[in-house]
Amino acid sequence: MATLCATALSVAAAACAHRTKVAEPVYPEATVYARDPQFVGEWVGEVGGMWGILTLGELEPHRFFGSFVADDASVEYVLMLDQSLVRDDRGAEAPSNRVVFTWQDGQGGRGRGWLLVNREDTALTGAYGYDNAVQGLGEWTLIRSDT
Repeated sequence: MATLCATALSVAAAACAHRTKVAEPVYPEATVYARDPQFVGEWVGEVGGMWGILTLGELEPHRFFGSFVADDASVEYVLMLDQSLVRDDRGAEAPSNRVVFTWQDGQGGRGRGWLLVNREDTALTGAYGYDNAVQGLGEWTLIRSDT
């Protein structure tokens, strides 16, 4: 009986250890442009099939906060974003065209995502998912509306 209990505990511990292992998110490649990308501002477009407005502000260099509000006000995502720093041609760290973010909706939903800005700073594309997934809930496609 003791052997059976020990085996059961061992299997249960292994199962718990397997479940708690969290895979690191996989993001698209970040690119360094000739000038620093500009994320701050107002963007209009579609997030996961919902039309709305994304507003981004700067907390400090390479850190941003944001809010996406659907046109029908059915959803609001609050975001904390970090601009990815990558090595440029000279080997120095430089700000890239990618931000990675965490989001929450105030109703228990939360997760991660990413956005890429184009060279002209006029369009954002990205994706988001629940928990540690950075995809699965939908795509982000927005254009700058505050120019």
